[in-house]
Amino acid sequence: MLVSIHQALLQGCQLQIRYQKKWDDQSTQRVIYPKGLIFIDNMIYLTGFNPVNDHVDDDVLLEEHRNFAVNRITKAVVINKPIPDWVERDVFTLDSLQKLGKLEFGKNIEINLVLKVQKYACQHLYERPLSTDQKITIIDDTWNQVSAKVTNTLRLQDWLVSMSQLAVVVEPIELKNVILDRLYSALALYKN
Repeated sequence: MLVSIHQALLQGCQLQIRYQKKWDDQSTQRVIYPKGLIFIDNMIYLTGFNPVNDHVDDDVLLEEHRNFAVNRITKAVVINKPIPDWVERDVFTLDSLQKLGKLEFGKNIEINLVLKVQKYACQHLYERPLSTDQKITIIDDTWNQVSAKVTNTLRLQDWLVSMSQLAVVVEPIELKNVILDRLYSALALYKN
């Protein structure tokens, strides 16, 4: 199966897969335009697109982007038809898809994140910024404010929970509430 996936990727061919969704009893057969193999949360995924006609609006095409857990692909067959030219556009490179949050799970909604971060914990954000438009402002001797436009992914939320002793979400309030709920849930587990 992996041989067929690699072959389709290397030759730029369409791929027919039989896929078993996580909660479904039966697998389904589908054709995809494969883009690459990626590693998300300790699992390998095939990333690609549902078949769709070319469109002038890249956002319409991005709606057809999908990630498939390789361990749930029960069969893969290379179709001797090339993937359409639009799949090779710059906006659909793996790097671009990553920046758009398409190689993550969740609703992938872009948000304006504002954090209050302890000064020493903020140092790694200078080396590895959250986004290209990240801004760090000194609040006082202890705290910095970090603002960045980011994609609200589960990975971001996990990172914020892990930083909970060093950083506080200021905005958006919806994300702050999600993190707060997760922290209360963890606290309840430890109290019991």
